[in-house]
Amino acid sequence: MLLGNSVSFVMTTDRLVTVDVTDRMSTACRLLSAGSIHHLPVLDGNKLVGIISTTDLLRAGIGIDADEDESPVLDVGQDELDEALDIEGVMEKRLVTLHPKDTLRRAAELFAEASFNSLPVVDEEGELIGILTMRDLLRYILAADSGRAG
Repeated sequence: MLLGNSVSFVMTTDRLVTVDVTDRMSTACRLLSAGSIHHLPVLDGNKLVGIISTTDLLRAGIGIDADEDESPVLDVGQDELDEALDIEGVMEKRLVTLHPKDTLRRAAELFAEASFNSLPVVDEEGELIGILTMRDLLRYILAADSGRAG
């Protein structure tokens, strides 16, 4: 019954970092290069319209270097980057999402079927309310296996 719980039980909501589709590309790169997140939901107002991952940056030819002791560094200048690319052109628009009532089993099936590592969680209106990452799911399974999950 471990995977029968809803994704709302495990998804990240409190530290959710997003960008607006009108933000500068350098803003998205700075957030992703900080090292703590690898998937950045893109909103148009409150509605989820895309997601940018570090892999998307690499596909767009944007290299980032994050050093633990220094600020993240882009391999191009911020102004040059913002002139060449915009968030809408880099983000993944073909989204696979979850509803908060979907089960962790459904999330695991989606992760197993595709080559992505995060699933945005949206309500009936398409508004982002959380994100479930492969890491979130694995941590939950490990905690449950050791008796720490609820």
